[in-house]
Amino acid sequence: MPVKMQIAMESPRLSSRERVMCALNFREPDRIPRFFSFWPEFVQTWQKTKGTGSHLDVARSYGSDMMIVAANETAWPSSAKTVEQAGDQIIHRTGWGELKRTRSGAMFSQTLQTALPKRVDPDRLEFEDPLLESRYEGAAAQAAAHQDEFAVFGKTGGPYLRAAFLRGQEDFLADIAEDPAWVKAFVDRVTDHILQVGQESIRRFQLQATGIGIYDDACSFSSPIMGPAAYEKLFFPALCKLVRGYKQAGAAKVFHHCDGNVGDLLDLWAAAGIDAVHPLEFRTGLDPVRVREKYPGRLAVIGSLDNSNILPRGDQATIRRHLARILEAARGGGFILAPHSIGPDISLDTMQYLIELLDQHANYPLRPISIDSPDVRCQTLVPGCSRL
Repeated sequence: MPVKMQIAMESPRLSSRERVMCALNFREPDRIPRFFSFWPEFVQTWQKTKGTGSHLDVARSYGSDMMIVAANETAWPSSAKTVEQAGDQIIHRTGWGELKRTRSGAMFSQTLQTALPKRVDPDRLEFEDPLLESRYEGAAAQAAAHQDEFAVFGKTGGPYLRAAFLRGQEDFLADIAEDPAWVKAFVDRVTDHILQVGQESIRRFQLQATGIGIYDDACSFSSPIMGPAAYEKLFFPALCKLVRGYKQAGAAKVFHHCDGNVGDLLDLWAAAGIDAVHPLEFRTGLDPVRVREKYPGRLAVIGSLDNSNILPRGDQATIRRHLARILEAARGGGFILAPHSIGPDISLDTMQYLIELLDQHANYPLRPISIDSPDVRCQTLVPGCSRL
């Protein structure tokens, strides 16, 4: 009798867009999607080793699947200029009206002056036209050039941080305490501007099949900066307006980026219609497995790879335990592996080891990572942390 042979069929390889959207729709793609972003100093180190290469070449080399493009959403883009330069010291005016001092090539800057040192009537606050062609030109070309290679998402700010840019962080926190009615009106005005830029970005960059991220750092290491109650009263309605408006413009998914411990805000974000949270920083004690369990089919996770403690300082055994834990969140989809960002304190050797582990264990069906100890709880990795 003829012998019947079973031939193992490989799962079809998905494009980056298909892979990311499959995961965000809580299905298991061919492998766990990745989203890496890099500090310029890390890129420079990589370039010295390879001899050449761009930021995108670095992303390609590590198998990153997502890419972010952003229009110029600032209030007054025509005001952005260099005011003074002496050596590597630069003083410049931003499109948010801030006067800042920085150094050539630096990521951070010092704010010397803000646009609104005093409270103003929000109804009289005028911004430059959100539909200005110049806001979109560069990002539109970038999106068009890479739509077939990456899952391209747009980006805007959110209701807290952009309002704080205009007033300054300290003054804005005082506003929240002293005059919440003014804050709500002010936030609504800023949000209306952001919304128009975001909707136009979705249209111009053809992001309907993917979506857009709302970047709004409203949390510290331990909690929301202004407290959960104030956030819900003053910023949650504006967030709902953004999410609703972006989905009306056709965005398939809207994710929320916020550094710090966002645990107290996740219920609100899920209620607002947020589809995924980024970067869900592991160092704050937030466990992606618990988040996936608490919001099944509602909140996906883009993040959880610890770039603050484990990747910069952990040995290979610690990295393996960390990865073994967070990859459990990927079962059933709903997970994209990402750090906040990859900085110069993370070595090329560490990244190579991480990618080797992912190449071995991140294809579906997932293969468990063998570890030295069965205890892979987050408490073994971040002393004193607590789970959601």
